[in-house]
This record gives sequence, structure tokens and C-alpha cells, in this order.
Amino acid sequence: MEFLTVHVQWWKRPSGVAAVCLGLLCVLLLAGIIGLSVYCKFKRDQLHISYNNPTEERDQLRTSYNNLTKERDQLQASYSLLTEERDQLRTSYNTLTKERDQLQASYSLLTEERDQQLRTSYNNLTKERDQLRTSYNNLTKERDQLHTRYNNLTKERDQLQASYSLLTEERDQLRTSYNNLTKERDQLQASYSLLTEERDQLRTSYNNLTKERDQLQASYSLLTEERDQLRTSYNNLTKERDQ
Repeated sequence: MEFLTVHVQWWKRPSGVAAVCLGLLCVLLLAGIIGLSVYCKFKRDQLHISYNNPTEERDQLRTSYNNLTKERDQLQASYSLLTEERDQLRTSYNTLTKERDQLQASYSLLTEERDQQLRTSYNNLTKERDQLRTSYNNLTKERDQLHTRYNNLTKERDQLQASYSLLTEERDQLRTSYNNLTKERDQLQASYSLLTEERDQLRTSYNNLTKERDQLQASYSLLTEERDQLRTSYNNLTKERDQ
């Protein structure tokens, strides 16, 4: 009966209410840290899946990067809130410790049980905080690696763009050269046609002027040599055109 009376009186004291509030704060803080850790792991897995997809384009990568930055800021804000709550919890713990020292004579057994529970909760909270810090550091490293890969991809894209521009210029130059060669071929074709007509006329004149062949032999030889030279030049131009 005396124990029940002491127990009821303990609940009525401010120290008992503070202990209950402190316990509830520990439970809420633990649940918040677990939820935040699961959320970070889920976002990190989504980031791995979106990065391993080879069909993603640069804009999707940039969007993922911006989302990761926003999530990092949200995580930083949540971490700051958790730090503030931890500091408040530590302040409440110190206040409760002072009250515990003042009431040590009357509630020694209850204080020992409460200290054990608080120590266990504090150790668990410290371990979970360290795990959350480790997860945050891993996420930061993955973000930096993703940023490096994005920069490398941008450099490769710029190099390919420069190579494409050079190839376009070379193609235009080759097209211009091809058009010039086509014009020269047409001119040579016209010249060849004229020479063919002249040759036929000369052959007709040769048949008609057979009697004057001896007198015009020198002139005909010169024309023949010029024609051969022209044919040689034409053949050389044809070879150059084909090349």
C-alpha cells in the first residue's frame, strides 16, 4: 500500500510528468529517424535505377540531379530539426537529472529504473543517429559521382558536336568540288563533241581532197599531232576526273 501511495504521488509530481514527456519525445524522435532512413534508402534506390537505365537522356539526368539536390536540402532541414529536438531533449534530460538529484532520497529505486530506460533509449538514439549520418555521407558520395559522370557526358557531347561540325564542313567542300568537276566534265564533253564534228569534217575533206593530199600533208600532220595532244589531254583529264 505504501508503494502504491508513493507511485501515485510520483505521477502527481512535475518530475514524473517530465519523465513521461521525455519518454514520448524519445519514441517520436526514434520513429522520425527510422522513417527518414527508410525514405533516404528508397530515394537512393530510385536514383540507382534511373542512372542504370541506358535510354535516359541528358534532360532526365539533369532533372534527377535537381530532385536529388532538393531531397538533400530537405534532408538537411530534417537533420537540423532532429538536432534541435535532440538538444531540447538533452536540456530536458539535464533538468530531469537535477530534479532526480533533489528527490534522490525518496525515489532512488524509481530513479535507477528511469535512468536505465533513458540510457538505453539514448544509446539507441545515438546508434540510429550515427547510421543516419553514414547514410547521408553515402548519399553525398553518390551525388558527387553522378555529378562527375554528368560532366564527362557533357564533354563527350561537346566533342561529338565539334566533330559533326567538321564533318559537315568537309561534306560541303566535297560537294563543291564535285560540282566543279561536273562542270569541267560537261565542258570537256562539249569540247569533245566539237572535236568529233571537226574530225568528221576533216575526214570528208580528206576524201574530197585526196588529190591535194601531198600538198596538204604537212598541214594534216600538224592537225593530227594537235588532235593527238588534245586527246591525250582529254584522257588525262578523264583519269583525273575519275580519281
